[in-house]
Amino acid sequence: MADSNPPASSWTGLRTITARRGYTDTPMGQMHYSAAGDGPPVILLHQTPWFGVQYAKAQPLLAQEGLRVIVPDTPGYGFSDLPDHAPTADEYADNLAAFMDRLGLDQATLVGHHTGATLAAALAARHPGRVRGLVLHGVPLYTAEERADRLKNQLHPNTALSSDGGHLTARWKRVDEVFMRGTATAESLQWSVLSFYLAGPTEWYGHQAAFTFDMEQALRRVTAPTLIMSNTADTIHGAAARALKLRPDFAYHEFAGGNAHMMYDDPGPWAAIVAAFVKQQTRI
Repeated sequence: MADSNPPASSWTGLRTITARRGYTDTPMGQMHYSAAGDGPPVILLHQTPWFGVQYAKAQPLLAQEGLRVIVPDTPGYGFSDLPDHAPTADEYADNLAAFMDRLGLDQATLVGHHTGATLAAALAARHPGRVRGLVLHGVPLYTAEERADRLKNQLHPNTALSSDGGHLTARWKRVDEVFMRGTATAESLQWSVLSFYLAGPTEWYGHQAAFTFDMEQALRRVTAPTLIMSNTADTIHGAAARALKLRPDFAYHEFAGGNAHMMYDDPGPWAAIVAAFVKQQTRI
């Protein structure tokens, strides 16, 4: 494939995360998170196998809008502890409720992307009183056949290392060509590869939680005001129409083109839509 990726800025590593960081204890161990801003709380939940760095560029933009923006690393990803088993989405959601307790949050708006959308929907269904508003970007509403296919083909990835570093090139090409279709920046591709190897051989935990979760039943139980977002070039874009057919009362915003790295590669338009929705629900 020709090099069609947009140019990237200079690599800054973890300095990309400018928010204050910390840890708190949960039933699944220590959870790492970053927090910025003051105002109504918003929790951003990342996709698998990324960690909180997915929102490093969007977080300060939302904080500038008068929001308290909290970005945790899901247990087993980034700098959070590894759970002692592969959790279900409901177990992750219960742990997230405990995380909110430790931070003194009775309620928050939840914003989730891909796997993060699964965990956000699970929390909204199981603990409706904790969720003031819900944003699901790239909602993983799969058919039974799609779930079976993903369980068969996308779990237990090869995390073996090669002495010449070829494993890094192979993973880079897979993300770039198969998932991003040549549209992501080198910077976000680098984070995707690093996130994959930080997660290690249990990288599949989050995927399994999403592929075994009954999203349809969860969406039927959601009572919080909800916004569905989707990129037309996303590999699961078709699921947005299913979600809206199931819940026509949900709001919807569509981004033309784009990819699953949007909130890192092009955070401005994404943050503007999220901030407007949160302000509408919190009346600020």
